[in-house]
Amino acid sequence: MRMTRTARMTAAALLTLGTFGSMAGTAQANPIDQVRIELVGLTCHTNSEGGHDEAYLNITDSNSNHVKVWPGGVSYQTMGKNYWRSLEDGNGNAALVFGKNESRTLTLWDYDSTSGNDKLGSTLVRGNEFNNEIQYRSLEGSGGVYTIAYRVIDI
Repeated sequence: MRMTRTARMTAAALLTLGTFGSMAGTAQANPIDQVRIELVGLTCHTNSEGGHDEAYLNITDSNSNHVKVWPGGVSYQTMGKNYWRSLEDGNGNAALVFGKNESRTLTLWDYDSTSGNDKLGSTLVRGNEFNNEIQYRSLEGSGGVYTIAYRVIDI
């Protein structure tokens, strides 16, 4: 099939525009929408063992690793019945940032130096929960009953 000179020039121009169009589409790709969990507080209603629990909080990261987010600077924080603790010192952890289409699990543990740590409960936090309002979730395990307060913020 023979093409006239005009047809060849038109085809070349269309190919060039297609190339520029695809490059422009790539340059304008939207970044991944992300959210951040802002930890607020933890209330103990019933501790899991006599006296008090030695509580700490983990989050699963994108590779399913458990990352300690609270308390900062120490291994655990003592929690007894009716204790309330601020979780704010955990908010700087990068594992608290994730995509709106993803979810993360927050897990509360009781540290034990002589045996395995006891799971005091966990909750799934979804990225699409963002609304800046404080969420309250019950955590129960090993006889302990806690309430965690957090919010999911669009960033």
